[in-house]
Amino acid sequence: MLALLLAVSLDLTSPQALFWYDHLLAEGGYGRLDRERAAFLIRESDGTLTLQPWPHGGFRHATFRGALPPRTIAILHTHPAIAPQPSARDHAEARRLNIPVIVITPESVIAAEPNRPKTTILRR
Repeated sequence: MLALLLAVSLDLTSPQALFWYDHLLAEGGYGRLDRERAAFLIRESDGTLTLQPWPHGGFRHATFRGALPPRTIAILHTHPAIAPQPSARDHAEARRLNIPVIVITPESVIAAEPNRPKTTILRR
């Protein structure tokens, strides 16, 4: 279990993960728009990280209905620049799904963790 947690933690700070954070941030208008973009971060069987985008979100939210894709290691989503912290709902979803829910803004990348308060992955 510790090895799995360590692997996920390292994946969330890897160059591939940073690439996907930037990609999703661009899709969300760099935090200037009142809309969210969201996606699943997936570790493929060969170890690479890929992104499975959700359908486009609405005003200040993104919603997905269905099962988590296999090998999902985190849920990524953007927030407007004025709301850089994970919400109470982000924390609840992290606990419910037992994976990090990551909030991406132009200034930071912060994870709501399933079993601890939050982790700052990147501060610009």
